[in-house]
Amino acid sequence: MSAEPSHSDQQPTDAASGYDQTEAFHRVTDVLKCKWTLAIVNAMGNDAARPSELQRTLPGLSAKVLTDRLKKLESFGLIEREVFAEVPPRVEYTLTPRGVELARVLGDLVAFIDRWEPSEP
Repeated sequence: MSAEPSHSDQQPTDAASGYDQTEAFHRVTDVLKCKWTLAIVNAMGNDAARPSELQRTLPGLSAKVLTDRLKKLESFGLIEREVFAEVPPRVEYTLTPRGVELARVLGDLVAFIDRWEPSEP
């Protein structure tokens, strides 16, 4: 008897893995619906970012929440973490090709929202 994939599994899927589009959609929205996730991806842009830089860029984002979101984004293959052998250690995050694609889609979504939102009088 094959086990059904758990909704709590936090691994990305592809079309060949047997998941239908509905399951894939739910898995993508699972990571995107988290507060701060979209802001973090947007703030990273095309540059490497250190956690402290992201925190300064996004006022109100706590270190704990930032760490949680970065781990989740990394587990979904949207960002890569690089640790430099320095004292003190330096950690930088960059968008993967999948993350760059997401950032592009988010840019299109923001443009759509700007066009769709009625302008204020």
